[in-house]
Amino acid sequence: MKSRITLGLAAALLLAGLPAGARADYIEYDLGTLGKAITELAGAKLQGIDMGNNTKITLPGKAVVQGGPNPLLTYTHPNGTTVHFKLKDVKHIKAPTNQQLFNKMLGQAGKDPEAVMKAAVWALKKGLLTDFYRGVDKVVDLDPKNEAGLKVQELKKKMKEPLPVNEAAEKKFRDIVKRPNMRIEQSNHYMLITDTDTKPPKGKTKTRAQQRLDLLEKVYESFMLLFHAQDVQLDIPTERMMVVLFKNYDQFQEYSIAIHPSLASAAGFYDPLSNVAYFYDFGTDDIIQYLDKVTKVFRDEAKDAKKWKNNPDAILYAKLLDMLLDVQRENSDITVVSHECTHQMAGNTGLFPRHIRTPHWVHEGLASYFEVPSDGVWAGIGDVSRRRVTAYRELAAADRTKLVTNVDFVVSDQIFRLGPEFGYAFGWAMTHFMIENHLKEFIDFYRILGEVPSDVRLNPDLLQKLFHHAVKSDMTALDAEWKAYMKSLKTELEKVEEAEEAKDR
Repeated sequence: MKSRITLGLAAALLLAGLPAGARADYIEYDLGTLGKAITELAGAKLQGIDMGNNTKITLPGKAVVQGGPNPLLTYTHPNGTTVHFKLKDVKHIKAPTNQQLFNKMLGQAGKDPEAVMKAAVWALKKGLLTDFYRGVDKVVDLDPKNEAGLKVQELKKKMKEPLPVNEAAEKKFRDIVKRPNMRIEQSNHYMLITDTDTKPPKGKTKTRAQQRLDLLEKVYESFMLLFHAQDVQLDIPTERMMVVLFKNYDQFQEYSIAIHPSLASAAGFYDPLSNVAYFYDFGTDDIIQYLDKVTKVFRDEAKDAKKWKNNPDAILYAKLLDMLLDVQRENSDITVVSHECTHQMAGNTGLFPRHIRTPHWVHEGLASYFEVPSDGVWAGIGDVSRRRVTAYRELAAADRTKLVTNVDFVVSDQIFRLGPEFGYAFGWAMTHFMIENHLKEFIDFYRILGEVPSDVRLNPDLLQKLFHHAVKSDMTALDAEWKAYMKSLKTELEKVEEAEEAKDR
């Protein structure tokens, strides 16, 4: 993004990524005079900044209250950053962890293999891979012939084994990318061509390339397990998938435009023709660079005690902005990588074969279903995205006659005529609903799409007919079911806030 960025937009982008996953504690804090502090203390160095009024944040993590004449709350973010607040300035909200919720579900499932598997899949979707495998092992203990459980155990063994080194594949990859100065790094299932630093960033133990490969492997494992655990068999890739990670945004953009001018504003993309996914280090993004300048001003000014004397909260602001900046950088990476990796996985496992044309809402809906960052870490699959659900609610509320927010309009792929934000949101909403409630029929729809001859145009009427054929439901009833489901969807933060409101009543 090359346009000028106001601090108000920057702050909104920071706050928009928080939070997605349930933790043991939340704290609610109003940054209050942060905008004024920036204007007064940094305005001379950052001309034309408008902070805006959206300064209330809710953060997940761990909170410990310390007593005394001036009681404090010591807050630790999931990324390890610790901030000390005055207790009177924050609201401390306690919530169960996903681990606790899973253990409760597992206990309630008892000796019912189907219920135990359901709990295990829930854990998988929350990013609790160890607990998922624990649940699957229990399923097989209860039912030694359980087909889904046995297939997951077999798949787990296969995924632990790295694919063999393939020099011909490496050469092919280099021939595609044509960047001889970039090195190749590998993991069990990926080859990564990159020019990123060979030393870890400050405060990290792994390089950016290693972090990226770790994330790719998590998405790979979760993608394969989600379908196999629910008796949907996918092809297992026999060659490492190819990914390019540029150190700088400018180099990425130049390379992208050379492939196609339409990629000028892309944050990452998957090219099905070459079967390569392309990304850059989000630490070099314009927004991140701009925000880094803002936080640097705070850090520099903090060295002058006199300037901070009349604003004791300013150092706290600086630390919070530093923390939020780090989280936003990681969330941006996770969102784009998991999204494009899902496209690549679908194309290499037979779910959406690379040679077929797939409706926008289908492939973008599935990719959006997997793009779940939570406070700078991979959060699993299918959590309710605040960005997507907000866009869905906005259009659903505006479309009083339901001309464009019904099942037929979405599955006909016409929803993207209203713009990408609504297209992605409704593709996500339909995919979320179908995977959670009608998975078998949805997979049948995927299969039918894959059987359409390449010379047949996927017009709106045909797409509706194919969907109707696969789902075999009354569309009026399905539409009502979908809308009711979407009304029931809440982000994790909304659930916590509702629970708090219920306590206060």
